[in-house]
Amino acid sequence: MRKFIFGLIFLIGGFAVAQDSVRVLTLQECLNMASSRNLTIKQNQNNLIGAQSNKRQAYYNFLPNLNASGGYTYFDGNNIDFSGQVVSNTSRSSRPSISSNLVLFNAFANHHLLNRRKHEYESSRYQLEDSKIAIKATVIRNYLSVLVDTENVRISDQRLEFLEEQLDREKKRVSVGVGNLETVYNFQSQVANEKLNYVNLKNQYQSDLLALLQSIQLENYSGVRIAPLDLESLEILIEYDPYDQVLEEIMQYSFLLKSAEESESAANAQLKQTKANRYPTLTAGAAHSRNYTSILDVEYLEQFENTPSNSVGVTLNIPIFNRYQIQNGINNSKVTMLNAQLQNEQTILNVTNAAQRDYLDLVSAQTSYKTAQENYEALNQTFEFIKKRFETGNTDFYSYLESLNNKNRAEAQLINARYTIVLRKRILDLYRGNN
Repeated sequence: MRKFIFGLIFLIGGFAVAQDSVRVLTLQECLNMASSRNLTIKQNQNNLIGAQSNKRQAYYNFLPNLNASGGYTYFDGNNIDFSGQVVSNTSRSSRPSISSNLVLFNAFANHHLLNRRKHEYESSRYQLEDSKIAIKATVIRNYLSVLVDTENVRISDQRLEFLEEQLDREKKRVSVGVGNLETVYNFQSQVANEKLNYVNLKNQYQSDLLALLQSIQLENYSGVRIAPLDLESLEILIEYDPYDQVLEEIMQYSFLLKSAEESESAANAQLKQTKANRYPTLTAGAAHSRNYTSILDVEYLEQFENTPSNSVGVTLNIPIFNRYQIQNGINNSKVTMLNAQLQNEQTILNVTNAAQRDYLDLVSAQTSYKTAQENYEALNQTFEFIKKRFETGNTDFYSYLESLNNKNRAEAQLINARYTIVLRKRILDLYRGNN
């Protein structure tokens, strides 16, 4: 009856997704989707574009500027002429000009700004690369959770089917007078408990699957499943490199740490740039202009040709008092630099802690795998033995149930350890640059 009901549910579900065939996603497909769709990655890509633009502008600051200006004035009113008489006139005038200025000295503020923009660009570039690795690690962890959930659901389903078969068997024994109702009631209780456990495991599976699909920005969730890993062809117990070597490679490769170091260097350059505002600046300038006025009875082009004016000069600007704005800017830059140093130290700590945690998870899984495998084989053998004794009435129900629980628990631990070894290795390889 139970298989019939599950078949009916599956059939109805098949009609519900008739338009959308079941889609099975592999781990690599999930990683590719996350890399191309993740919003954080896209934001960091935009930030990199902005940093590139700022760096380009810092180079342009070394060039002279070039500006053109022009205007047209119409005047209608009274004026006092050279004889002191008030005269009324109407005139038109214009003064087109072109000018250029070049900073000769500003205490290397432009150099410090360029250095700052370079470090900010590198920091943004490393942030982009780190976000790609971070989302991949998140997808792998979510994928691991779904795989483990899938196996737990499978084990629970097998356990429920087995308990229901035993319940039917005991009911038949009671019906022919060779069984007892206590055993029937015990099996009914265990079936009910296992059904609740099965539902909870299914809910956990759905929750973790949703988290995985959300992490890869998949819009249509219907009919989506994930492919299991082929653990049979993987050498999961290959000895991994020592922790010190792994940590050293992670610290050298970590884009997050490189980004923090570049941010600290950018903050140092910003402080030097701000301090440069204390010093004088020297600027050279040149201008060329022409004049026209309708007061003179001369054509516009003739006036334009005959009224050239050129100027060349230098300007020295010495800051004396500016309401402490420069000092306030220096103080703010110092705070930015100190915070960048602290952030760099915190990043080193975070990267180290993450490496320790992932490595410990891998080592723990490897250590427990062989034991879990031996344990499962022994408990499975014990269960088969106790099962036969229970069926022949030579052992009690509670011993039988305890043996079944031990077997199921050992099977779940074994599968969990195998998946953890494979995927934790992959996460560590990501952080080491072996991707």
